[in-house]
Amino acid sequence: MSKTIKLSALKNQYEFVCTEYVNKFCNKYDFEFDGWVGQQIGGIVNLSDYFFNFSDIVLDIDSKQPKGMILRWYDDNLETQDKWINYYSYTKGLRITDVK
Repeated sequence: MSKTIKLSALKNQYEFVCTEYVNKFCNKYDFEFDGWVGQQIGGIVNLSDYFFNFSDIVLDIDSKQPKGMILRWYDDNLETQDKWINYYSYTKGLRITDVK
């Protein structure tokens, strides 16, 4: 017999986990939490004038990326108007100069 979790409890757990990831990321980079874009927890987060997808934060923390990796990726993507790469590919060694 499976136990049914109330939707409100599931939502609280999700928000707790999202908050914990963001706190860990903020501590790693000395960022200030400025809020979730559109108040959508788990979407895009504004941290010290940077905007990150929550999934990129999770990737950075879970895969123990070196401090600064995500900022290099962010800046590299901002410098190029016609090319862009995702953070996962960047962590695997792909760079914008590799994109044709």
